[in-house]
Amino acid sequence: MLVILVDSISIALHAFPTTRTVNPLMRTYFEPEDGEAFEVAKDLLIRRCTARASDRGHSLDPFAMAAALDFRHHGIDGRLGDWTSDLVAEFLLSYVPRTLSISARDAAGLPETLRLLLDYLRATGLADPTGDPLTDLEAAITKAAAEFPAAMTDERNFGPAKFWVMTAIGHGVDPTDGAAMGRFLDDADAGRIDYDDAVLTHIATRHARESLDRPDRAMPQLPVSLPAEDELAAAAEHTRVVGRLRALTDWVGDGRALTATGNVKLADARELATLLNSGDTFDPRIGEQVFRTKSSTELVGLTRLIELAKTLRLVRVVKNRLVRVAKNAPLLRDGLALWTAAFDALPTPDILIAPNSWSPDHTRMLDSVLDQVLPDVLNTVYGLPEPMPVIRLAESVWSACTHMFYLDALGPEATLRWRKGIGADLRRLLGQLVEFGAAELTVGRPDPMFLSDLDPDRQPDPDDPASLPPDVQDRLRTALAPDAEHVELISLTPLATRAVRARMLREGRHAPLVGELTHAEPAQLLGTIAEHYSAEAAEAEIGRWLTAHGGLEHGLPRLLDGVRDCPFRTRAGAMLDVLTQTLPDRSAFLHRLRADTQLGPIATLMLIDSGEISLGELDPEEGLRTMAEQFITLLEVGGADAVTGALAELPADQVRDMVAAMLDSGHPDRIGLDELHTLADAQLTDRRPGHAAVHPLARAPRSSRRHSKRKGRRR
Repeated sequence: MLVILVDSISIALHAFPTTRTVNPLMRTYFEPEDGEAFEVAKDLLIRRCTARASDRGHSLDPFAMAAALDFRHHGIDGRLGDWTSDLVAEFLLSYVPRTLSISARDAAGLPETLRLLLDYLRATGLADPTGDPLTDLEAAITKAAAEFPAAMTDERNFGPAKFWVMTAIGHGVDPTDGAAMGRFLDDADAGRIDYDDAVLTHIATRHARESLDRPDRAMPQLPVSLPAEDELAAAAEHTRVVGRLRALTDWVGDGRALTATGNVKLADARELATLLNSGDTFDPRIGEQVFRTKSSTELVGLTRLIELAKTLRLVRVVKNRLVRVAKNAPLLRDGLALWTAAFDALPTPDILIAPNSWSPDHTRMLDSVLDQVLPDVLNTVYGLPEPMPVIRLAESVWSACTHMFYLDALGPEATLRWRKGIGADLRRLLGQLVEFGAAELTVGRPDPMFLSDLDPDRQPDPDDPASLPPDVQDRLRTALAPDAEHVELISLTPLATRAVRARMLREGRHAPLVGELTHAEPAQLLGTIAEHYSAEAAEAEIGRWLTAHGGLEHGLPRLLDGVRDCPFRTRAGAMLDVLTQTLPDRSAFLHRLRADTQLGPIATLMLIDSGEISLGELDPEEGLRTMAEQFITLLEVGGADAVTGALAELPADQVRDMVAAMLDSGHPDRIGLDELHTLADAQLTDRRPGHAAVHPLARAPRSSRRHSKRKGRRR
């Protein structure tokens, strides 16, 4: 869906900022619109990884490495350091053959480049701790490498652009020559170029299908906490749906005869409705008239439950008899698995509209897209630290409907009626989730976080899908004002949170769980927390890790070593920041670290940023190391252009003396200092007449810059 329920995460991140906002850092995750920052990080990774490979006697193709980083950046989760065996196979056997316009011979070294990249990510603590082990990834590379040449050679694997580029090369045309390519394409249109039309048709068909199926970048999710599995299992045992499914299956026994039309007999339905407490009414009275129940299909609750049991393959119809499916008996015995399977089957048919009944047009509209809307509703409520006002959710659902359907022809009165109708439909849907054990509905005052983005002075951004129209903001401000009446609030139960998270993970999304990093390496733990965790979740995650590793006495030194070993100073600074935020006396701890050879400049800069010390209090040596730390930070976050731009503001003699002093300052990051030295020398040389201003660290092509503004976010 294009525009569904994207505002709640922006609310949560605004009210509960993640630790990554504290310091700039060398990141492994970038928003789709943050293309420039991604390119800077990509250049840095390629530069450092290439140097490491060269030092070890290996050659690495920067173009191939850039392709691997582009592949992950444009994935549904966008995490550069998260790799699985399936992703390795997809990259080597699908993405590269489809997108990289090089021959199989020229691409022969690409699998080994990927191997070197993944080894580098693991060695530097940038590999995501929830990804596959390095041994599994290397085995996947070895397996895919055997199929890689054939995949690169088979034209059917090409994308449309690559097909024409490779065809042009085959006809002796330089694809970098725009005029020559233009003439070549004109000749192709005129039928003067030989190519395999069947292959092109295959490529175009696949491209059209994949364009529809390719997921957009998903919205980031805040970490969640879950009870232990045994507690969740106990909760599932007490849900109505688990009890009813078991009772239904027991009732079926050795089989129950159905009517000629394949429905439960009315007499059996009476017995079953009572047994299951399905909430159905026989022979309902409306006013003075009694409407006789003539078929079990009129019993919505019972019919829905039977259809759910069929969907789960607990029962099936054989020769007009409803019978149990013996091989799925283990599912019935596992309450947690049974509840989760039932939840994953939502939305069940007729959850909003009873069969053979009249419903308003707005209800039918919502029902027609419920398989898209319901997951987004669940994703929206998922992970929020406080219950969400239902009215806010209703406005988001209505906004989604207006984007999915042409409703401009509705007049003002009809629009109001439809909007309120959609709100009522949503409340019925939420009621079904409550009945299912998936949600909790309460009444109370909403948390102020749900007003945080409704500032009346804030102008809506038409390009931001989370930006609400003025009329919606007005309605929400009125409904959620501190002096307004209490409102309905919705939250997910732990059972639903667990199930929604599992679905997100199956889709390849990032859904952090507090406690899942307990066995991560120190650098991976702190780096992941610095990028993705709120302050509260960070404290809980680090606390669990310390408990599992001997407490502060034994665990804290290991975490500090993880920070020391990080080769990126900005990332090390963010890691140290999240760690010290959890300590009882952060200030005293940072002051003690000023004497640490590796961490001293970082600790000093953090104390300066917090206003606890000033530059004037530093002795000359510490001041030089702190200045070097600032320049290295600028290089890692802003790139070489940012550093040369800063140096250009200073006189040449001052640049020369300053860089020489920083090199002799004793700052621990020799690689960063060497890069600064190289940039300074080049910048000083560029000041001389006749020298081109090209910085010497620009080694890798920025092949994805044209793709850095991908639109569309998946909630």
